[in-house]
Amino acid sequence: MLATFLVFTSFGAFVGRKEDVITTLALKDSLTNIYNQRFFIERLDQEIANARRYKTPLSLIYFDLDHFKQVNDNYGHPFGDKVLCRVTESIAKIIRVSDTFARVGGEEFVITLPQTTLEAAKIKAEQSRQAIESLLIKDDKKKLVTITISLGVVELNENENQSQLYKRADSNLYLAKNQGRNKVVG
Repeated sequence: MLATFLVFTSFGAFVGRKEDVITTLALKDSLTNIYNQRFFIERLDQEIANARRYKTPLSLIYFDLDHFKQVNDNYGHPFGDKVLCRVTESIAKIIRVSDTFARVGGEEFVITLPQTTLEAAKIKAEQSRQAIESLLIKDDKKKLVTITISLGVVELNENENQSQLYKRADSNLYLAKNQGRNKVVG
């Protein structure tokens, strides 16, 4: 009886660990280990509902790496992966635990900031921009490479849905790009 109990307990623990791994794979980006687009979309819906229910602000930072294709072309994709990881590590140190940080494209990222006004989100975006601008990454030949990011920042409007919020953030990102890159537009 004890042996049967131990077998089933061990099997249950094994299955539980496998389920945790599968859940992580479904929610996290495998390269950067931050949330993926699927999780972000679900979470953003929840945050919009919470912001409306409790009448609190909700802001979004949408950013991507400037001239990232050149990084991959000049240094190779493994170095580009290293850059993406270093960028996400740097940003993760700046944001709060309550914020949702996700990779939503190749070099595109989004941060959901609950209970955060546009002005506060712009400050957080500028801190992020400065952190990445000062980041030095060594290539295989020990050459230091610098990276910049452009960021679009928005705050949820009263009757706005997820798609509209995201579209405005994307528009502000492209304004930042059109204004010379390495900028925050909100």
